[in-house]
Amino acid sequence: MAFQRRVRQAPVTQVIRTVCPLNCGIACGVLAHIKDGNLIKIEPSDHLGTSHVCLRGLSAQKMVYHPDRLKYPLKRAGARGEGKWERISWDEATNMVATNFKEIGEKYGPSSLAFVIDQVGALTTTAMLGFVGACGGTFIDPSGCGDVAGPCADKACYGSPWWYGEDYTVQFDNPASIFVWGENPAETKAFKWRMIRDAKEKGARLIVIDPRFTTTASKADEFVPLRTGTDAALALGMMNAILKQGLEDKEFIIKHTIGPFLIRTDNGLFLKEKDVNSTESDKYVIWDTKTNEARNPETPGSTPALTGAYEVNGITCKPAFQLLTELIDQYPPQKASEITGIPAQTIERLGIEYATAKPAASYKGLGGTRGNIHGDLNFRAICTLAAITGNISFEGRNSSEVNMTALMTRGFPGVLPLLNMYEAILEDKPYPIRSLYMARHNPINQYANFNKIIDELVPRLDFIVVADLFMTTSAQYADIVLPAAGPYESTDLYSPLGDGSHNYLQLQPKVIEPLHESRSDINIFASIAAAMGMEEYLDKSPEEYIDQMLASGHPSTEGITVEQLAENPRLPNAHAIQGFGTASGRFEFYTELLKPFGQELPVYLEPMESPKTPKAQDYPLTLLTTHPKYRIHSMFANVSWIREIDQGPVLEINPADAEARGIVDGDTVRAFNNRGEVILQTWINSGIRPGSVNICQGWSPEHFIGGTYQAMTHETINPAQQAIYQPNIAQYDTLVEVEPIT
Repeated sequence: MAFQRRVRQAPVTQVIRTVCPLNCGIACGVLAHIKDGNLIKIEPSDHLGTSHVCLRGLSAQKMVYHPDRLKYPLKRAGARGEGKWERISWDEATNMVATNFKEIGEKYGPSSLAFVIDQVGALTTTAMLGFVGACGGTFIDPSGCGDVAGPCADKACYGSPWWYGEDYTVQFDNPASIFVWGENPAETKAFKWRMIRDAKEKGARLIVIDPRFTTTASKADEFVPLRTGTDAALALGMMNAILKQGLEDKEFIIKHTIGPFLIRTDNGLFLKEKDVNSTESDKYVIWDTKTNEARNPETPGSTPALTGAYEVNGITCKPAFQLLTELIDQYPPQKASEITGIPAQTIERLGIEYATAKPAASYKGLGGTRGNIHGDLNFRAICTLAAITGNISFEGRNSSEVNMTALMTRGFPGVLPLLNMYEAILEDKPYPIRSLYMARHNPINQYANFNKIIDELVPRLDFIVVADLFMTTSAQYADIVLPAAGPYESTDLYSPLGDGSHNYLQLQPKVIEPLHESRSDINIFASIAAAMGMEEYLDKSPEEYIDQMLASGHPSTEGITVEQLAENPRLPNAHAIQGFGTASGRFEFYTELLKPFGQELPVYLEPMESPKTPKAQDYPLTLLTTHPKYRIHSMFANVSWIREIDQGPVLEINPADAEARGIVDGDTVRAFNNRGEVILQTWINSGIRPGSVNICQGWSPEHFIGGTYQAMTHETINPAQQAIYQPNIAQYDTLVEVEPIT
């Protein structure tokens, strides 16, 4: 390994390039300093394209050598959650797990065995998927814990996998303006913030749209404090101003969107050639203004209509863009102002700026999707705003495709969205879930409606296993707890994820031996597989499996090997991107599949729990549970270096809301609704919009004076999201009241 800059190292110290894999999705490159087999220091990598480190990464040593690390397998010795444990051997632990898996699988069917692992390296994830497939079990996809409304929108609009849709609206060399919607990349997305910062230094104007005055907002040229969950209304109001000024990009709309495609007014479906003539062709149809007839859009010399209504074979049709304009006409800036709380003149000015200060980059964060159960509509509206103004780029995507089936040699797992897990456990729909294995993930602490999980879901499970570094909230309710090796104690592969992650394929080599009796996740799966009688399974080295994953057959990884990654991170190979991945091959702001839900266009729908709903009479405040600077979900809440500056949870409340309730800074308060409550201290913060309060997420029940913030959230399923991809937990679509405790 040759370093790309001078690296200082103490005598008898080895420096190894690796990855900070701490679940924030960024995967910063770091250098691990090793002395006498111990991790003694972390610093940013020497590799320019991946180099970054934050306080959490610098604190890795304190996490690795934390005195509370799980040291050996444990068996529950009392009631679940009672905290009584018995030390057992690995053989006893794996045999107990294997026996329970067999018995439960035989009684309820193998799909009743559920497994979940959070965002870790690609090898560890693939190992779990392979093991679940070998068991015939079910993988619980954790993405629905607030993260999938964006991908729902990207899939509908771009046909894009996971979070790569944002690349279409941010990959500009020199954007003139930058709009950041519901995100705080200055604290949570380092590489994304670097792109924004560099563009700003070149003269781009930064506009931040958020209910909270964040660190990112403090660096903006303009801060737009909209009401939580109303991003779609703001985008529609901006589009209204754009169309009124005639600033839409008609050339882009005709060439790259479904704007000119005709839609039947009788059933809301696209008109196809088979509706026009006797062919069986499913090709789309336009109205040619030159010949005044319906034609194939690929017909040379045609001039497609974007507006109007036309009759084809007795069927009245309108271009998709006409239907979009009819929706946009319903949201003049004044109406958008009434919904969002942003002045009408500001909305109009922002729309004109977005259409004229080009290219305009749009960064979209989880805040825009968690604040409304219809968060996918917020993203679809923002994406449509980009499309009608031509603020979309086809350059610069760095996606890679590794072989995620490399370890699925014994079968493929079933997949169940996490929100459907609630019903599977409680009502056996679509099939029963009776066993839950959680690896390096803390669902009981992080998933919505904590009281329902504890009181209803946990008692219905026959067997619970947790493999982790610490005795998490989830581990406290397990029957078997297994000590997992930490990320610096195992080998893995990290690939680009989109959404502002690194752009490189990176190797995470094992830099120290596993501490205590801990084992890597892949070794744990191998041990359980052996105890279940699966011979010669998961018996190769991590490096051999990574090479299999890199040999995916996709051009992005062709020729890249684990040996090369051991020397340096590698950009995925450049590969052609052919427009969009939608059925039409174009940007789709009209989605046929969502017609039954009345959401075929990016309409604005009020949050389920908002100040404009009857529930607000009892619970008038919107609860935000935003990502913190000092933790990654529940990680680092027990690390001493970080707790020195982040000493405990607080409730942020606007001065006006605090005064109305007789609350002063530092008071102990009770936040509550009909589902649960939490007791904690206050921080009066004028940077949060009146009508909203915030508790940074990730704190566990033991950190609060009483209760927990997740007791107030809900697990309501949005069926429209399920039709597109999977439903999303709308963490911020929650109403509460706050009162002082005297």
